[in-house]
Amino acid sequence: MHPKATTFLFTSYVFEPDKKRILFNYKTEFFDREPVLFSETVLLPSTPNLEGISDKLVKKLLESLHIMLGISYYKFYCATKLHLPYTLSKKEAHFWNTVYKKGLGEFFYQNNLDPKILPKFPRQKNNKAHFWSLPKSETCLVGIGGGKDSIVVAELLKEYGYNFSTFFVQTDKKSPLVENIFKIIGVKNLKIQRRLDWQTRQEHQYNGHIPISAIYAFLGLAAAIFYRHTYVVVGNEYSSNFGNTTYKGMKINHQWSKSFEFETLFREYVKNSISPDVLYFSLLRSFYEIRIVKIFSNYKKYFPYFSSCNGNFKFSRNQKTLWCGQCPKCVFVFTLLSAYLGKKDLLKIFGKNLYQDKNLLPMFKNILGFGKMKPFDCVGTFAEAQTALHLAKKHFGGDFIVRQIEKRAAPHKEVFLTNKESCVPEQYKLLGMERALIAGYGKEGKVTLEYLKKYCPDIQTKIADATQGEHYLDKQTDLDIAIKTPGIKKELIKIPYTTATNIFFSRMLGRHKIIGVTGSKGKSTTASLIYHILTAAKKNVMLLGNIGTPMLGALIEPLKKDTIFVLELSSYQLDDIAFSPDIAVVTNLFPEHMDFHGDLKHYYQAKKNIINFQCPGQYFVHNEKTAKWLKEYQGTPVVFSKNIFESNLIGKHNESNIGAAVSVANILHVPEETIKKAVLSFKGLPHRLELVGTFKGITFYDDAISTTPESTIMAIQALKNVDTILLGGQDRGYDFLALEKVVKRYKIKNIVLFPDSGNKIIKDKKGLNILHTESMKEAVAFAFARAKKGSVCLLSCASPSYSLWKNFEEKGNQFTHMARKYETTH
Repeated sequence: MHPKATTFLFTSYVFEPDKKRILFNYKTEFFDREPVLFSETVLLPSTPNLEGISDKLVKKLLESLHIMLGISYYKFYCATKLHLPYTLSKKEAHFWNTVYKKGLGEFFYQNNLDPKILPKFPRQKNNKAHFWSLPKSETCLVGIGGGKDSIVVAELLKEYGYNFSTFFVQTDKKSPLVENIFKIIGVKNLKIQRRLDWQTRQEHQYNGHIPISAIYAFLGLAAAIFYRHTYVVVGNEYSSNFGNTTYKGMKINHQWSKSFEFETLFREYVKNSISPDVLYFSLLRSFYEIRIVKIFSNYKKYFPYFSSCNGNFKFSRNQKTLWCGQCPKCVFVFTLLSAYLGKKDLLKIFGKNLYQDKNLLPMFKNILGFGKMKPFDCVGTFAEAQTALHLAKKHFGGDFIVRQIEKRAAPHKEVFLTNKESCVPEQYKLLGMERALIAGYGKEGKVTLEYLKKYCPDIQTKIADATQGEHYLDKQTDLDIAIKTPGIKKELIKIPYTTATNIFFSRMLGRHKIIGVTGSKGKSTTASLIYHILTAAKKNVMLLGNIGTPMLGALIEPLKKDTIFVLELSSYQLDDIAFSPDIAVVTNLFPEHMDFHGDLKHYYQAKKNIINFQCPGQYFVHNEKTAKWLKEYQGTPVVFSKNIFESNLIGKHNESNIGAAVSVANILHVPEETIKKAVLSFKGLPHRLELVGTFKGITFYDDAISTTPESTIMAIQALKNVDTILLGGQDRGYDFLALEKVVKRYKIKNIVLFPDSGNKIIKDKKGLNILHTESMKEAVAFAFARAKKGSVCLLSCASPSYSLWKNFEEKGNQFTHMARKYETTH
């Protein structure tokens, strides 16, 4: 009769950094016998670097590791109670309950146990999770296991020039297999050793599978924190998401701790309870395993040394070869490799032809989905195994296994497609991709193509642009990744995607100072003024972004190390950005681009992304309207400077723009005298309250950039002597009530209304001279006929230009041309 375990206790841990070790202690108590004690020691590769790391963070990390490693000892007796000396929040308790339950799913199934016997981790009702900041290094720590997946991760990072180290978790014995892989990879490696309790080698009441990849994830996290790495990178594939069977209403997945579900749960736990400054992700998550094997087949230098056979890592290892040739893992890897390797290469790896072994037919059927059940091992899906066998007929068509199964093994197209379900950071998204779609082929799309040709020459590219017709985005099929232009809604992209903006930030942030400027209006003027001031201060500076110069163009030519980037960022660019600039500037906010964002909430959310990824040491330059964004903000807030200086810019809104630019200059320690001279010498940008000239006593101003009611109100208030105004354009459903009141308050009598929104702007036309027209020529003639001498005629339409013009520049140029032409012809 089995002893009845009552309580499993996480008794204590001892951290001895000078001795490079951590000791973890556990105890199982029983109803009718003495308790059993367990102890595990983790040996670290070198003395941890704890400088600048909070003691509380280290404590939480080690508590978490204590709980994770405890799963190896809990399962021997499956006590019905847990004793935990740590307090957990509701979310933390949920995380651990999920990890133990789903991580031990196969264990419960194999031992015919009801998962409901698992006790719940206790949570403290009002306890909230806390996280701590860490120094960032932007380097990767790659988990190596000796198999093909981790090798592919390392080789892709090498190919793209990323800085990384490797780590391996070994138990008592050394692993010659992994040692050989380390040598070939050729980067620094960290070996973490688990000295398991001696009792793990004995038979217990219950034995079986544990979520070993979850244990490796926590050990990798500890190594990343102790040895200053920002990313923990693994090679878990999309195929690991698929389970083996269902048991007592629960999906059982041998590879659950490799799955995307675990990856996202673990990332959230680390972010909220340890630190958001270290990120765990699988680089290969978008790929089925057959895609990974295809990549691996190009790395022939590893063929004599790699192995995925679990026999290499058993305590009682007496296997003389790297591949046993009998287990599900050997059969699956042999099948996938047979799709890409000839007989000579494949047989040299395995030592024999598994397709000729008649005894393996039942296992092959299980692997391909024609048997009883998918084996409990790290094998992929039936679809990719069938596809591989179908492709293998070219070289192995006459072999016994292939002849027995080939008629049932149909190819499956989906196993070669990429999947959007991924946590891969933006800077790594192109790795492993074969075919890219450039979605949108305007100025930015053309520069993106140049960038890809220079830095990713092996990626095949296709173009999808609106000029190709309304179905232009149908071309996403069969492509791996899209690089999306800002004007295309992210919901229309059905494959993994990134943007030129994110590529730029991923390459430059941390290497160069980046200043980002956004706002409903004023962002171009403010960004240009910042650029002008920094140029006057003899800084190496580039002005890029929404202002008209694609960011990636700056990366095609060599850059000076001290280059500062000033970026104008639109809400379209910010909508799916994954980074924030070192200095973020928001000029102002009011409703705009509702047709793109859907509503005001989503528009403001997009704008707020300019600070959402900032951390201590970065700055947010703002006015009182965005002060509410400061809740939980981690950087340094800086209000607009009141030291405006003399300038040629008109209007209070431009005083605000100058204040923002001056604050940025102050952050960068530009001398005040330099700022003063630069502000005075700065000339406004075209189509932004631009003085066209005075003709026949009437002064014409081109404010074609004003495409919202709010910005037109600012223009009227800035000039004050407006007698004639040109309004209207594309109808985006704006509310014009406030604008109509301002028109009446400033006694503007002569009004030109362009379609479509022109019909909605002025409700009460009493006492006004109104012209409805589609012609700029007629509009300007009306102004000359109606305006008083000494007054202002203002083009500031309060609506986008697209109803009649290609853009606001075309509209403004027509206005300027017609005003000057009328002067000379009448």
